Amino acid sequence: MTQIFRHLQNRSLAHVMRFNLKPQHFPESVADHSYFCAYIVSVLCHLLNEVGEVVDKQKALEMALVHDMEEMFSGDIVTPFKHYSAEVEAAIRKVNKEMIGEVFVGLPKELASHFIALWNEEGAGETMEAQVVKVADKLSLLSKCAEEVRVGNEFFQEIYDQGLKFLEQYDKPWWQKIKPQILGT
Repeated sequence: MTQIFRHLQNRSLAHVMRFNLKPQHFPESVADHSYFCAYIVSVLCHLLNEVGEVVDKQKALEMALVHDMEEMFSGDIVTPFKHYSAEVEAAIRKVNKEMIGEVFVGLPKELASHFIALWNEEGAGETMEAQVVKVADKLSLLSKCAEEVRVGNEFFQEIYDQGLKFLEQYDKPWWQKIKPQILGT
């Protein structure tokens, strides 16, 4: 078996569950979440192109697919812990940066480097593509929460409200151009 073939058989993210401290009707894996993020990125890129915004769709899609790859090792670190303090956030980010290369072991070096660069760029959040992934990440979160709330799971209402508030207040000019088409505000 080649290293690439072995790498392609690693389905770890399909078994890492998100929101692991909340009771759920519909458990969601990191792989599920990454798929929905990529789909939402595709929709956002289409809307951005319609309003004349230039965004590298392939780059944004690849970024969405790798944006949570470190969770293969760390799991889904719960938000209250992850954001407990600036020191905790920095420590988690440092470990993730040191370990992200392990995620892409078995791939050709240039491809692994490409994915690592995309992961780092998304984490920095400075480019439009990284920002599009951030918005897609929140929209995916809202979709998951809405699904849970619709079936009576009140544990997800606060998370939904916080995610929606973030998107309503997100002030990037490109987002302001398409936000009404998505949120209706």
